[in-house]
Amino acid sequence: MYAFMPDIHIGAKYSTESLFQSLNKFFEIIKNHQEPCHCIFVLGDLFDHRLTVDEGKVASLFLANLVCNGCRKDGSNVPVHFIHGTYSHDREQYEMFLPIVNEIPGVSVFYTDKACKGILMDETKVLYLPQEYQGTVDYTEFFNDTYDIIIGHGPVSSLNKAPCESKDGDVMHSAEQLASISKITIFGHFHGYTDFGNNVYYGGPWLRWKYGEDIPRVFVLCNDNFEIETYPNEFALEYKTIIVSSPDELRSYISQNITTPHRFCVTVSDEDISEYHTIMNINKNNPNISYKISSVKKEETDDRITSDYIQTEIEEPVPSLISYIKEKYNEDASSEIKEYEDRINKSE
Repeated sequence: MYAFMPDIHIGAKYSTESLFQSLNKFFEIIKNHQEPCHCIFVLGDLFDHRLTVDEGKVASLFLANLVCNGCRKDGSNVPVHFIHGTYSHDREQYEMFLPIVNEIPGVSVFYTDKACKGILMDETKVLYLPQEYQGTVDYTEFFNDTYDIIIGHGPVSSLNKAPCESKDGDVMHSAEQLASISKITIFGHFHGYTDFGNNVYYGGPWLRWKYGEDIPRVFVLCNDNFEIETYPNEFALEYKTIIVSSPDELRSYISQNITTPHRFCVTVSDEDISEYHTIMNINKNNPNISYKISSVKKEETDDRITSDYIQTEIEEPVPSLISYIKEKYNEDASSEIKEYEDRINKSE
């Protein structure tokens, strides 16, 4: 049996408790399985962004528990293999954490950020396809061979299903091609369990916080016959998507104590946009609330433009820009922006 961990996103907006509860449940499923586990595969996006010191402590504890999993029938540790995911999430952080946990006695760790082949101790042939970008790799030598398992991270397309599109030079893999050279293929990247047919899948993350919020969260395994097995994650908080039709309706929802993830889908006209923004700011620091905004212009009522909520009326642009960068990218850009502002003022 083989176990798969796509898109953990350490540092994302979910509770640390639910992350470790999910890990323990994952181990419980593996240990209780009738077949021994040959390998745990981490399918990219283990990290959500460049971690802060406190988030790094969580990552260290999570990784130590992961590699010291005790999931073999004799209580020893199942090997853990990692691949790199989307660069904006994982960055160079595997190189920071994995050498440390690899020093723990009795663990077995493998990591790659380049496409490569491998053979497990049970002679299973594996193709590793971390997320790479156009012009950086030639897959010909890899796709001229056959494998038991392909693990990957990145966009997957098929003749009848493509839940996410490629962007920024992503390599798009064909589900049909992957199926033709493997017994089973499981990718990370898209935040929802997806069956492409022919034993090609997106595994989907364990927890809900962003993207594919209403899709059930599952743990993914395959048995020694390379047949997929999924188990529901009871620790994935229910994520509600609510369609809002008026400012009063949104105000009524926002006034409540929202303690589980909610996304409000709002269609905004020009005359209502200011009122909506005022309402949205009431609980702007609540991590359980997100918005999907569709704006409708008076002259173009049939032309709807979908975007994330962005505050359009900014009284103090520089502090707001610093706050925006801090929130979105977890980076303190205050000194760089101050230097740039000083240069502008000096040139004037």
